[in-house]
Amino acid sequence: MTNPPNPHCWRLSVFLIAVLASIAIAQADQKAEPAKPKGAVPPPKITISKETTWATEPLKADGTVDYLEAVNRRFSKDVTPENNACVLLYQAMGPSPEGKRQPDVFFRRMGIEPLPDEGPYFQYFGKWLREHPDAQKDINAVNDMQSKSGERLWTKAEFPLIAEWLQRNEVPLRTIELATERPKYFSPLVGSDAEPDGAMIAVLLPGVQRSRELARALASRAMWELAEGSQVDAWRDLMTMHRLGRLVGQGPTLIEYLVGVAIESIAIKGELLFLSETKPSAKMLAMYRKQLDRLPPRASVADKLDSCERVMFLDCAQRLARGQMKWQEIANGANGAEGGDSSLIEKLAEGAIMQSVDWDVALKSANKWYDRLAATLRKPDYRERTAEVKQFNEDVKKLVEKSRGPQALLSLLGGKPAISQTMSDALIALLLPAVQQVGLAEGRVIQRMRNLELAFALAAYRADRDAYPDSLESLSPKYVAEVPNDLFTGQPLKYAKTAEGYRFYSFGDNEKDDEGRSHDDNPRGDDLVVRMPVK
Repeated sequence: MTNPPNPHCWRLSVFLIAVLASIAIAQADQKAEPAKPKGAVPPPKITISKETTWATEPLKADGTVDYLEAVNRRFSKDVTPENNACVLLYQAMGPSPEGKRQPDVFFRRMGIEPLPDEGPYFQYFGKWLREHPDAQKDINAVNDMQSKSGERLWTKAEFPLIAEWLQRNEVPLRTIELATERPKYFSPLVGSDAEPDGAMIAVLLPGVQRSRELARALASRAMWELAEGSQVDAWRDLMTMHRLGRLVGQGPTLIEYLVGVAIESIAIKGELLFLSETKPSAKMLAMYRKQLDRLPPRASVADKLDSCERVMFLDCAQRLARGQMKWQEIANGANGAEGGDSSLIEKLAEGAIMQSVDWDVALKSANKWYDRLAATLRKPDYRERTAEVKQFNEDVKKLVEKSRGPQALLSLLGGKPAISQTMSDALIALLLPAVQQVGLAEGRVIQRMRNLELAFALAAYRADRDAYPDSLESLSPKYVAEVPNDLFTGQPLKYAKTAEGYRFYSFGDNEKDDEGRSHDDNPRGDDLVVRMPVK
C-alpha cells in the first residue's frame, strides 16, 4: 500500500522550489553582464540622492557616502575648541576613559592636540579601589556606600572612603564644572586606528559611558556638602550634573541622548532633595529658578532618529551592498527592539540573490520608515505622538514577522522587486531602534522636569505664606503661568496636602493611578511622585 504524502516534506519541497526559482530569476537578470572574477563583488548601483542615501556629501574615493564625516559635519556646526564642553570633559577624563586610548584623530577632529597619557585625570571608583587593599576586604559594602552616597545625605565619618575618593578627584571635578558652562557638546564619531573607516554601528562612545560616573561623583559630593550645611556648593554640583546631562544629550547618537536623560533624572532627584532639606527663602528660590531656566535646551529624540540612527542604517546597507560588511555583523550590532530571526534572510546576502537587490528601491523604502518616524516624534501633542508611536511599533512587528522563517524567502518569487523589498524590510526589522521605549524615556524626563518646576513653585508659595496651597490651581498665575496637566493622561496631576507637607504625582507610562507608588516603593508602582519632605 502506498504511504500518504508527508505534509511536512511537501511544504519543504515547495519551499526549496521557491528558493531555487528566486535564484534562477536573480541569475537570469545578470546573464547579460560580463563575467566577473570569482569572489569579486560588483559595485552596487546606488544613486546619491536625498531619497536614497539621504546624505549626498562628502563622498569617499570609491564614490560612496562618508557617513561618519557627514554626521560629524552636521553636529559640529558652529562648534569650536573654545565653546565645546567635550574638550574640557576629556581634559578631565583623560585620553583613555575606558582603558583604551582614543585615536589621535578624535582629538584633532575637536581642534585640539592629542592628550598626554598621564595627567590630573578623574580616577574612576573601581580603579581607585584597586589601589586601596583595605577596601577590598568587603568590596560589596564599599560599592553599596558609593551607591547610597548619591541618594541621601551622608557624612565623612559615615563614608570615609567615598570622601577620600572625592577629595582625590577635586581637580578633575572642577574641570567638569567648567566644561558644563560651555554651550556646545561635540564628541566626534571616529573609527579606530586599526580601522579608521569602520562602520558606524561599531563606533565606540567611551566618554559617553564614563559621563555616568562623573555624574554619580557629583551627586555623591552634593549629598556630602548638603549634610555639612554647604548649600551653595551642593547646589553648584547639582546644577553641574544637570547641565552635564543636557550637554551629553546634544551628541549625535541615541545612546548619548539616553545617557543624558538618565543623568538629568538623577539631577532632578537631587534637586528635589535639596529643596526638602534646605527650605530656601523666596530670594534664594528665585535665584535657583533662574539657573534652572538657563539650562542648555534638551535635545530632541526625533533629531537623533532622523539623522544618526538613519545614517547608521544607510551605512550598514551601503557596506553590505559592497561586500564590506557581513549580515551577521549587522545582526550582532543591531539595537532593534523586536530582534527578528535573520537566519534565513542571511542567505539573501550571498551570491546571485544579493547581487539582484536594487539598492535604490531598498533604500527609498527604508527612508520612508525613518521619515514617518521623525514626523511622528515631532508632533507637539505628546498623547497624539504616543498613540502614533504605538501604531508604528505594531507596523514594525508585522514587518519583523514577514522577515522570519520560510515565508521571507517565499516572498522572493516576485523576482528583483521582491528581493529588494525583502532586503529593505529585513534590515529595518534588525536596525530600527526600540522607538516606543525611547519615546517613553523622553516623556518621563519631561514630566520629571515639570514636577521639579511645580515643586519650586510650591516652595515659593510656602516661603510667602508659611503654608502649602490646598490645590495646585492656587499657584497660577503668580508662581506658574499655568499649572500643567499630567503629560501621560492629559488630566490634572494628583495633589494633596499632608500633615508635614504635600504629595503630587503623574500616572506615568501605564497611565493608571498607582496611588502615588513609584518604582522606588514596595509594592512598586509607575507613578512619577514628588513628596515634601522627601523621605
